Amino acid sequence: MANGYGYSGSSSSSSSSSSARQSTTNAQGQTAPPGFHYMPDGTLMSDAEHERLYGGSSGGIITGLQLDLSDLPPTATKRIFTVKGSNGTKFSLQITNEDTHYYNFNTKAFQATKTRLDNQQITSNGYSGSISFPAISDNDHYDIQLWAENGSEHAPYREVRFGDGSIDINSSTGSNSLLMQKIIYQYTNLTLTISPFSPNAVTDLIKASSRVDDTITIARGKTNAKVPFTISCEVNAATKSYRIIKQPIADDIVSFVSPTVGAIGGVVALPGENIYPAVSNTDTVDGAVTSGVKVVMDANVADKMKVGDRITGNTALNATTVTVVALNPDTDNVKEFSMSEAIALADGLTLSFSNQMNYQWPINNHVHLIKEDMSVTGSAELQSSTTISEYRDTTTILEGTEKQETIINNLAPATSTASIKPVYTDGKISTQAGNIIFNKQQKRTLAGESLRVGGYGTDELERLSGYDVMLTDLEVALTPITTTTTAACVNSTSVVVAERSGILDSVSTVSGIGIDPTAANPTVSSGAGAVSGAGTIVLSAAQNIESGATLTFANAGLVATVTGNIEILKAGDADETIRFDMEKLISIT
Repeated sequence: MANGYGYSGSSSSSSSSSSARQSTTNAQGQTAPPGFHYMPDGTLMSDAEHERLYGGSSGGIITGLQLDLSDLPPTATKRIFTVKGSNGTKFSLQITNEDTHYYNFNTKAFQATKTRLDNQQITSNGYSGSISFPAISDNDHYDIQLWAENGSEHAPYREVRFGDGSIDINSSTGSNSLLMQKIIYQYTNLTLTISPFSPNAVTDLIKASSRVDDTITIARGKTNAKVPFTISCEVNAATKSYRIIKQPIADDIVSFVSPTVGAIGGVVALPGENIYPAVSNTDTVDGAVTSGVKVVMDANVADKMKVGDRITGNTALNATTVTVVALNPDTDNVKEFSMSEAIALADGLTLSFSNQMNYQWPINNHVHLIKEDMSVTGSAELQSSTTISEYRDTTTILEGTEKQETIINNLAPATSTASIKPVYTDGKISTQAGNIIFNKQQKRTLAGESLRVGGYGTDELERLSGYDVMLTDLEVALTPITTTTTAACVNSTSVVVAERSGILDSVSTVSGIGIDPTAANPTVSSGAGAVSGAGTIVLSAAQNIESGATLTFANAGLVATVTGNIEILKAGDADETIRFDMEKLISIT
């Protein structure tokens, strides 16, 4: 789908000749009676009536339809159109919505009864009018049909297609028939959510039930003035506390796409790749194998091998690639597995098992958005610090000498579509499957896993989601811990309090009535840390505090709050979440 002004349309089944306007048969193959013909909309008209209403052939060329074809907001919107062409050229214009209601150019509303702007004439400045699109509560679209009338025709057809081969009617120009078509989409508002996030799902960092997000409602492709936002998260363990690592910047937001890894059968080894790079485990054969593929081992096979592992251990195994194809083929024997082919094995032979590992993997979507150096998280099956990377199979010659040189034997790009065409929805790519390459080989168990492939900063947010935003005045703060004393403290460093959750030894400072104001606020030396509930804390300086006094502890806490301002320069095409990577901002102890 094209944005801006469209001047063209797709072909139709109608002919572009004047005689076809007076066809003696309709689309259903019915034949008109003598002296009658079918009009382009299928109605039956007499030749005499046609002559009276429209006169003879006027000819003329319709050069285009000037109309903003970009997505409509959900609110009522008025758009101006101009039909351009040679002076005196006649046309008809019909607009229908998804409910097959017709736009009435007089009442400026859609109606069930068929109607159109009929048999209008273009002047030297074109024919101009307006269309009032109504407010909506669910997504809608409008089909626009511009008919050449009275012997006129459209400019020559110039076709444009999407990547999946379907016709882009809004970008195509002209028409090879009497009909030129366009389409406008109208969508409900989107929601942009701002949220605290832990990319690596750090244990106890964020309590999901207490997380507070902020949201903004906006129309697709539109702008929103600067507004403040507030988000927060809470420690997911009563015996731990937050500390601030640093203040946030715009580059601390992480954006990602979420493809699913394809089946292991779709994994293809790259040229020069050793897909069994290391021995992962060993075990001993319990009973000679003279025929067949079933092998009994000393240990439970599930603890020693995985389906797909290569097996080595004797001359025959080492000379070919034999793999584990099944664990416990006889369900009552947990020490038995099956090989991919029959190999004789001696009793007591030690077998080595090597996990299959691959750099390149198929994914079901988002290949067009993934690029080199993006981080990959989301699955426990991933190797640590996995990123997207090109593949290089190299050989180093004359190593350790002045003439050392690295030769690239094989090279593969970080992503490829594998000749799979994209799928377009409403004129935009909705699905693009293909292959991605990781910087580290991954085990077979990655198959079927959902990934998060992402990057940092507002530029990546815009590239992946279409949202262009500006973040300013960012700050992270911890909610101070407050509690009360349950006993008097007389010239002592030991203070008995009602609750110690969130207070951190050697980090938290204390203030309140009774704390000596002539010196810096004392630090909690001990007694807090990984504990909760009532108890005694020890301060760095002796104090005199009454029982029931309220104390406030800073520098550590249970709740972290991020505040700032956000301006939306352009919204994307779908709901989106701006995620602040809290692992960069706070630590948990």
